[in-house]
Amino acid sequence: MTDEEKFRFDLSGFLVRPAILERDEVAAIVDQIERIHHNPESLPPEHRAVPGGPASVLIDHPKVLDVLHQIIGPDVRLENCSSVWREKGQAHGGLHGGGPQQGDPIFGYRVNNGRIHAGMVRVVFELTDVTKQDGATHFIAGSHKSNFPMHSDHMSLEEGKRSPFLMSYECPAGSAIFFTENLCHAGPVWQRETPRVAVLNAYAHLATHWHRLKTPPEVLSALPREKQAYFREPWVADFRTSPATINTIERFIDNDEPPVNTDTKP
Repeated sequence: MTDEEKFRFDLSGFLVRPAILERDEVAAIVDQIERIHHNPESLPPEHRAVPGGPASVLIDHPKVLDVLHQIIGPDVRLENCSSVWREKGQAHGGLHGGGPQQGDPIFGYRVNNGRIHAGMVRVVFELTDVTKQDGATHFIAGSHKSNFPMHSDHMSLEEGKRSPFLMSYECPAGSAIFFTENLCHAGPVWQRETPRVAVLNAYAHLATHWHRLKTPPEVLSALPREKQAYFREPWVADFRTSPATINTIERFIDNDEPPVNTDTKP
């Protein structure tokens, strides 16, 4: 992560890393997501949800981990994944988040001694070319550091009523957009004739947990152990052993302990 990237992320609350995926990776994931949303039976069960199948390359992509390790910490968890196939006229949700939650252990955003502590970080993998007018994820820039609640005058997505601080991004297919969940954000109406295709992964510090796991057991079980380990339980140290066992990904590689509990029943 360059100094410029750190500056941009701290200033605005989000960062774009363009075109980190290869074309064949993008094509394979787009095909998978189209089938998930329109013809899931054409896929094997373990590919019918992300991060299974071709989308598994996103879990621990080096250019993603490079950022996460510097804005969350050296040990991260992946606790939620979802795919998007959004047609013109469809929306995901209004503006939410932002404001004085810097001290929140899950969503808080802080910088101390030159290090960013971003709490939960959402990574959006855009799988088609995106322009600022298309209606991809929008942000109220800088709201992740606001000391005052979001004012209603800045919470509209309606044309003519939008905040001057509302902004989006443009990027080529295969790009990754990182944003802190404490940043006010929204999924507005998609404007383009062709669909938005994306994957959203939520990463968190090893000691925190927000989402109840919803990934189907057959999808998790089919992942390689080193990828399953990103869904491990949220704890740092086990003092029942001497020396204490540290909950790293590496400890799952050479043992038979299940990296993740695949019982996802409510």
